[in-house]
Amino acid sequence: MDSITLVNGRPSVMVDALDRGLAYGDGLFETIALVQGQVQLWQAHKQRLIAGLISLGIVLDKAYAEVLLDTIAVELKAAYVLFDRPEGVIKITVTRGIGGRGYAAPASPILTRIISIMPWPKGRELLSSKGVSVGLCQHRWSHNTALAGIKHLNRLDQVLARSEWFDESTHEGIMLNQDGGVVSGAMSNIFIEVDGMLITPKLDQCGIKGTMAQHISAMAQTFGINVLQQPVSLHELMKADAVLMTNSINGIWPVVALSADVCTQWPISKLTITLQKALAKDLSHQTQVSDVC
Repeated sequence: MDSITLVNGRPSVMVDALDRGLAYGDGLFETIALVQGQVQLWQAHKQRLIAGLISLGIVLDKAYAEVLLDTIAVELKAAYVLFDRPEGVIKITVTRGIGGRGYAAPASPILTRIISIMPWPKGRELLSSKGVSVGLCQHRWSHNTALAGIKHLNRLDQVLARSEWFDESTHEGIMLNQDGGVVSGAMSNIFIEVDGMLITPKLDQCGIKGTMAQHISAMAQTFGINVLQQPVSLHELMKADAVLMTNSINGIWPVVALSADVCTQWPISKLTITLQKALAKDLSHQTQVSDVC
């Protein structure tokens, strides 16, 4: 079959109409690469999901979250058996479960777990080596310090940003914050290279703390590359020595052009190629599905 979905451990694509994830976006999700039977960056995705569950009060403590993740791991293994292919895209969604009318959360929620595995996206194989063209989104990130960094289900900012382009030659969109500073791509984190350093925008007001971005930051530092997290202006982006975007499915995409401005181009730098090679080596030794818990 093309894809497989388990809802609370059972094959299904049906969720209760009163589920708070549907009604209010009251939940979180993780998107994870499945490559050669390996769940890539599993521990990082797991820890981000646990942190988000605790931050939103969906679970009260780490011990309960760990038990929940053990259940999800068992269900992931079952989904993998049904999917019956070594490559795909895993999506794990956890909501606060069914609730009545109104925003007040149930005192003792019964959480909804959704595990999906979908086919690997086609047509992206050469983008890591050739580079990508990006647009500049008019829609900007909403500021919310309480939710900044969390991969919660309220993704309307990105939906609106992604709706701005249909041209297949544009691969991503750069999103700004309310003050006009660079934050991220619509589906990626962003780094700029300046004088041999990597700079990535602060995510204290909006954006998502990407697992791949954190992995790249840590990996770069092992090579002695300084990685700074600080505000990035649009001018600084345009004048950068190189630009790269990261996410869990695409890995590292070098950005080579701004699609609306043929004069704005960036090279694929030696630093980017070094990180791509190191990442490929790291990702060749990841957690097998059978070992996720």
